[in-house]
Amino acid sequence: MTGKVNVRTRVRNALIGIAYGDSFGMPVEMWNPKTIQEKVGTVTTLLSGHPDNPISRDLCRGSVTDDTMNSLIVTDVLYQNHGRVDAGMFIRELKHWMDTSENSAAVVGPSTRRAIELIDQGVSMEVSGSRGTTNGGAMKIIPVGLVNGLTGIVNKEKLIRDVVELLKPTHFTSGAISAACAIAGGAAIAVTGESSVEAVFRFMIEMAELGSAYGMQWGGPSVAARMKLGRYFIEQYAEEKALDSIYRIIGTSVSSEESVPTASVLLLLADGDPKKCAELCANIGGDTDTMAAMAVGICGAMSEDENLFHFRDIDLIEKVNGLNFDQWTDKIMECLP
Repeated sequence: MTGKVNVRTRVRNALIGIAYGDSFGMPVEMWNPKTIQEKVGTVTTLLSGHPDNPISRDLCRGSVTDDTMNSLIVTDVLYQNHGRVDAGMFIRELKHWMDTSENSAAVVGPSTRRAIELIDQGVSMEVSGSRGTTNGGAMKIIPVGLVNGLTGIVNKEKLIRDVVELLKPTHFTSGAISAACAIAGGAAIAVTGESSVEAVFRFMIEMAELGSAYGMQWGGPSVAARMKLGRYFIEQYAEEKALDSIYRIIGTSVSSEESVPTASVLLLLADGDPKKCAELCANIGGDTDTMAAMAVGICGAMSEDENLFHFRDIDLIEKVNGLNFDQWTDKIMECLP
């Protein structure tokens, strides 16, 4: 890392990356690679939801899902609390979105929905998230990582505390926290000025290892170990075989221990290129939109190129979803201590 870091551009690129990746993977969400090829072919651009896909069929080209909407809610919470995480406020804002969004029933994940039901029944947040093992915690965590990297130095202990606090109501399990720490760590170290995808990946592994000590200690695969295994695949095999091995052995489902290691490895395989990363995430199958939102968001945080994403894609996503990336960026930047 050398020279003055353009933090604002990195933050904006990260936020665009979340929405771009989300929209890119949306049409083929939860299909396997064979079905993607049969129904769509290779995904190389933003597409409308496919009529045969029960999750995306009603979504137009450029639409985002709960990955982006949750990230927006987290940003609003951080903005209102001067950079501090407030799990209770997050739940209140999330419930409001679920009550008012036409698409929330199709895209809100199982761990989050179950946790909300328990909280509504009077169960404490310390208990409501104790069975949440899906990637719903990691998918919304990038804004927390960005805020923790704004000063140019990442305090690992504080970052982990913030992740644990946000995930407490919905994903308070060791695997989900480990996965979210990996994604938050990638965003945090990237926005400080790190542009080496290998350095970002190593930091993500370290944060995954540290985060695994927190939350309800459920038995399951190690997020960090699977990230290392994925790196082995891409170092030892040609791309096609590596992707097949990642899909079959590490996995791409909504499980934190599958989709988060895979998204992290695809970030590494793409060498931080957001377009290639989005294509890899979309075509590998499984939870394509969430993997792309996480991985492409971190790609964005590594770059100070103001033209990293095509302006037509940015305009489309803003128009279709009522987003304003400059305003979203302003909210993150207002959290700078």
